[in-house]
Amino acid sequence: MTSTVKDNDVLSVEQLSVSFGRSPSVQVVRDIAFSVRKGEIVAIVGESGCGKSTTGLALLGLISDDGAGVHGSIRLARKDGQTVDIVGMGERKLQKIRGNDAAMIFQEPMSSLNPLFTIGTQIQEALSVHRKMSASERADEALKLVSMLGIPSPQKCLQSYPHQLSGGMRQRVMIAIALSCNPALLIADEPTTALDVTVQAQIVDRLKRLQQDTHMSILFITHDLALVAEIADRALVMYAGQIVEEGPITELFGRPLMPYTQALMRSRPRLGDARHRIQPIRGSAPNPAALPAGCAFHPRCEHAVAGLCDVTAPTLETTDDGKRQVRCLRWRELEQQVHCTPEVEGQLK
Repeated sequence: MTSTVKDNDVLSVEQLSVSFGRSPSVQVVRDIAFSVRKGEIVAIVGESGCGKSTTGLALLGLISDDGAGVHGSIRLARKDGQTVDIVGMGERKLQKIRGNDAAMIFQEPMSSLNPLFTIGTQIQEALSVHRKMSASERADEALKLVSMLGIPSPQKCLQSYPHQLSGGMRQRVMIAIALSCNPALLIADEPTTALDVTVQAQIVDRLKRLQQDTHMSILFITHDLALVAEIADRALVMYAGQIVEEGPITELFGRPLMPYTQALMRSRPRLGDARHRIQPIRGSAPNPAALPAGCAFHPRCEHAVAGLCDVTAPTLETTDDGKRQVRCLRWRELEQQVHCTPEVEGQLK
């Protein structure tokens, strides 16, 4: 199925919903819409269970549960200039797109790499799917890829098995496989979660450099706000399967409008401020099968008003300057109370 997207968009998502089960089904992603422009890094951020990883899987047609339903539109601009809609596309056509036009790296590389084959064999297999190359050309390209990602002793790495590498090295290998066919869009689903802070910084820095060198687009899925501030141009905040706020990083971090986004900011540790106490978000994320009436965040929101927030479901509104979107019934009156904190200003410089 072909469709159209804006000239500058590599990905355009409209009214995307994902549900699981039957009679009744449970919606875990609820009518979301967003786009990723060419050469842009967009982050999806939120707590575990908010639907962000499910969204990432849906974008490449990887929701394989027989009882799952994916509805809406996922329009992807292919490298050949054609635009296709992923929703409803057959597996054979999807295989031509995965890795070639859009690729994905996952949270735990050990479960994605085959323990029975060497790293070199697995990178060369990825190359053989979409690129017409001889065996020697594939071997040379595999060496080039691992070298590009800063893996020490690249030839030794290619001859190694996954269990012989550290977690950080395995994740770099997964990035090499994802980039092997020069995709226009890279979806990175919590790629640094299982890694220590030092290795996290190295992976994020490497992704930023690769994006600058190749001008590819990146959709970075994470729960880590510090990483979002470090890597992204724009962010989508998800809660209970919906986008609740969206905007440029400097605006979103400097002046969050949605009470949930504000609560996320307060729950972060602040380096260099011994007096600051982390303020956890009270309560827990709602069960997708039993969402509260009205605003899904109202049971945890310190600004919720009885008879309003627990009755009326807010829509996603665009701010007057057109730069941001926010899902809150009271955001305009609360906006005057929000200001940029010094530590956020320093992090965004």
